[in-house]
Amino acid sequence: MTSRNLNQAPVRQWHRIAAHSAHHPRLLELGFLPLENVRVLQRSWFKKGALVVQVGDAVFGLRPDEASQIEVHQHVEPATAA
Repeated sequence: MTSRNLNQAPVRQWHRIAAHSAHHPRLLELGFLPLENVRVLQRSWFKKGALVVQVGDAVFGLRPDEASQIEVHQHVEPATAA
């Protein structure tokens, strides 16, 4: 399984947050929890611009330095509601 940080993740592909990924308390409060599904929806065209990120059903804007604190594993399919 390939690991990278969320800032390096391809756009529109689901990833799973690593179980051992340490986060800033603010990111944990927003829902960037271990084993949660996450994907980058869009990147700013500015080199150090924000990323639009979906975690679960919520959408957030993150700075690249915040996104680089979130370690993710390669593409996974999100669980669908039954």
